Amino acid sequence: MRAKPDLTPDCDVHGEPMFKTECPASVLGMAKRTDITIWSCSRRGCQRYFHGMQGYRYLDLPKGEGAPTPRCANEGAYLVVQRALRSYICPVDGCTRKSAWQAPREIAADTDAA
Repeated sequence: MRAKPDLTPDCDVHGEPMFKTECPASVLGMAKRTDITIWSCSRRGCQRYFHGMQGYRYLDLPKGEGAPTPRCANEGAYLVVQRALRSYICPVDGCTRKSAWQAPREIAADTDAA
């Protein structure tokens, strides 16, 4: 499966663009002994991340806790937030599936004012 070029996930909690970083696989609950590339929230103090095999999660919560990330009905991929579209979208190149993303109240107010 090929990801959409230049796709940067937005945090599903804050709506801010995430940045690529690496962390040990063991931090994500994986048995691998390598570093894994993830997308991390850019907001100070937020432990939210996105990984294509796990969806959105918190680094500091036990595996499986938190709201589940929606998946694409066509591709099975975890959907990523795009604040500008107010949607979760499928990250798979060529797929146009999307689902509504409910922005927190203060983010929704900022977007409406723009």
